[in-house]
Amino acid sequence: MGKGLIIIVLGMSVIISYFTIKLNSNSKENLSTTVDMFEQTQARLIANSSVEIYLEKLKWDKTMNGNTYLDNDLFGGSYNITLSGPDSLVRVTSTATFMGVSHTTVVEAQTDRLPVFPIPAAMYVAAQNVSNVKINGNITISGYDHDINGNILNNGNDLLGIAVDNPTDVPKILSNIGGSATVEGTGGDPSVNAVTNAIDWEEYAEEVANNPDIVINSSGDLLNYSNLGTVTDPKATFINGDIQISNDLTGCGILVVNGNLKINDLFTYRGIIIAYKDSDIKTELNGEANLYGGMIIAGNTAQLWISNGTFDLFYSQEALETIGQLLKTRRFNIVSWWE
Repeated sequence: MGKGLIIIVLGMSVIISYFTIKLNSNSKENLSTTVDMFEQTQARLIANSSVEIYLEKLKWDKTMNGNTYLDNDLFGGSYNITLSGPDSLVRVTSTATFMGVSHTTVVEAQTDRLPVFPIPAAMYVAAQNVSNVKINGNITISGYDHDINGNILNNGNDLLGIAVDNPTDVPKILSNIGGSATVEGTGGDPSVNAVTNAIDWEEYAEEVANNPDIVINSSGDLLNYSNLGTVTDPKATFINGDIQISNDLTGCGILVVNGNLKINDLFTYRGIIIAYKDSDIKTELNGEANLYGGMIIAGNTAQLWISNGTFDLFYSQEALETIGQLLKTRRFNIVSWWE
């Protein structure tokens, strides 16, 4: 009996030892698998993130295409990236390494420019904003066609002064025009009427805000720029915040304003200004604003207050055609992604 018990105990000990060794082995194997998975995931994250980084860089600097950039550090690892292919379909190849594990991602991205849509009037006011638009003071809104410098052409390519979406919105706009404001153009005086509009201008403003050449978050940012685009090199500009223009400034392109823009000096812009979200545009202290092109009210509220100065908004087909041909701001659409 005693010997049998000893044999049983020894047998159980052997079995338990076997299972203990096996469990330890499995534990080490599972740990190794977990570590390998982490390293592979991290290498993949680095490769994919680097693609986004270099597409954003390429958007600002087209000369980067055709080059290879080695030994870039990211997330504790490194990556090499190559940009190739035609400008219209760029291939980005990224090989990342993390703790000896490599991962390669290849992406093809198609480039396109921000479109410049035709405008239905010198100023277009989206339906949701009609009741919240105030136009007051020494302001002239003209749908008569002008050249890019504001000279009237008398060529018959004229538009409304102000366009809205619905006929019921016309009296709302008329009741919100005050002071010495003048709205002229086709269809009578004041030139305000409803049109058919197929463009989501708020969505378009977001596109510009997400793909700007210039971002102005404070009045101090303006000191970094001698202009906001020129006739030969127009720019997409996003003004985000309360900005005061206190020196002679010019610009050309598409300007999206989200905030309060005060003009205390001479400001001349050629192209399209889009009042986005909640915007007040004022001229004070004998300020003078000249817009040759067109204006879109696409946000929640917009006010043009000309308390001490002037604001001339002249429709200009030439200005719009110029920015449509020369505006370089680009976007990238992912066509294919291989890993």
